[in-house]
Amino acid sequence: MERARNWLSDLPHDRQNAINDRQKFFCYVQWIAYRQWHEIKSYAESRDIALAGDIPFGVSYHSADVFTRRDEFMLEWSGGAPPEPYFKDDAFVQKWGQNWGIPVYCWEKMRANNFAWWRERVRAVRSVFHLFRIDHVLGFYRIYAFPWRPRKNNHFLPLDWNQMLQQTDGRAPHFIPRDDQSQENCEANKRDGEEYLRIVLEEAGSTCVIGEDLGMVPDYMRPDLRSLGIAGFKIPQWELRDGTIVPGDKYERLSVATYATHDHKPVRALWEEAFQHSTATSEQSRFDLAKIAAFAGFERTMESFDFEKDFYPAIMEALFKSESWLAIVMITDLLARTYRFNVPGTKANLNWTRRMQRSVAQLRASRKEQQRMRLVHDLMVKTGRV
Repeated sequence: MERARNWLSDLPHDRQNAINDRQKFFCYVQWIAYRQWHEIKSYAESRDIALAGDIPFGVSYHSADVFTRRDEFMLEWSGGAPPEPYFKDDAFVQKWGQNWGIPVYCWEKMRANNFAWWRERVRAVRSVFHLFRIDHVLGFYRIYAFPWRPRKNNHFLPLDWNQMLQQTDGRAPHFIPRDDQSQENCEANKRDGEEYLRIVLEEAGSTCVIGEDLGMVPDYMRPDLRSLGIAGFKIPQWELRDGTIVPGDKYERLSVATYATHDHKPVRALWEEAFQHSTATSEQSRFDLAKIAAFAGFERTMESFDFEKDFYPAIMEALFKSESWLAIVMITDLLARTYRFNVPGTKANLNWTRRMQRSVAQLRASRKEQQRMRLVHDLMVKTGRV
């Protein structure tokens, strides 16, 4: 905070007063929000309801955390993820990967003060939630980093590798602190990630921790998370063993099963793309739906299914019957909606702006929604999740 105070004291008095007024306003807003969250948490506990939250691996380049702890971040590198085959919505992501723009951590600097910043983050989340998910838990082991900020993505999109190096003075996107191309590197990355996650678990105490372990992850990561007692994700259409869909009764108990997260298309969107619209991704959508159908035990062809009468009830029952500790249904899948919350690696205008299109009162007044909620409740009772 010393840097912030020095910067503030150098400003004219009228600017200092204006900033102090804004600071007081946002302190008040955060105080109100903090009180409300604690009231909600107490209310949830009185109803035997657990609240789940989220703690992202990275923080904003322009955050107060970076401003006050400059030495603990590598601002010349921009964290993200390498190219992978699943996300095909953005040309830059396909070619170069996902450039999120988050600063990369200087773990040695953080270790020097016993990871005080990470401990503070976890304590804050623990105070308002009963369990929390670590977004991009892979980042604790290693992270893919770009030598340019996301605003320059369009500039680098048409370039080849050598042209890119000419623009970056020879610096290339790569994994920090090291890749997983050798057994020695794998062991070192695993050792580092374990150390940092033990700090998180130490501060989490009795609060349950979930790790978002999706995408292209190294072989050592998921077993390591399980050894630490951190639940990973099971996306049924992605869980393959020898080319065959893994049935839900073979899932590890310490896991979270769901068909989609905020980064993915809801099941209904896949269905409409596959059968009601002809799009460039229709074939991929049919492929994903076929795997979901296999997970649910369908033996007929999908063309003979009715979404509401056949497909929806079967896939919900299969999800709830899985051995996973938690089965989560995203709100869009619960209500069979098509809208999406986020397209990874892009800055589309609709990213992170979606809200429920109908109020709770409107949903309650809908006979169709009432029937769907009764179905879901009955399936949860049938499978022992209530």
